[in-house]
Amino acid sequence: MPDQVIARVDLPGTTSADVSLQVHQTRLLITAGPEGAAQLLKHLEGDGHVVYRRDRGTGGFFRPILLPQGVRVDDIKATMTDGVLLVTAPATDA
Repeated sequence: MPDQVIARVDLPGTTSADVSLQVHQTRLLITAGPEGAAQLLKHLEGDGHVVYRRDRGTGGFFRPILLPQGVRVDDIKATMTDGVLLVTAPATDA
């Protein structure tokens, strides 16, 4: 496994205040806007077995990303610059 996992998400017109990152079971959940939050709730209601994916539209964004084994979820970092979200998840020292 590489020493880190990187996710780059284009969210034009979105600020860091509009974005939420959560880890649920083995997934990194990225939401933006009110509609994205509603889709996150639908995902969690299914105990992680229902995945909603919406990449483009108006009102919100929701994306679950499956994390590989060996990622240190407590050390995930994220930055947002000019509508581009960059998430870095370091791997364990194995």
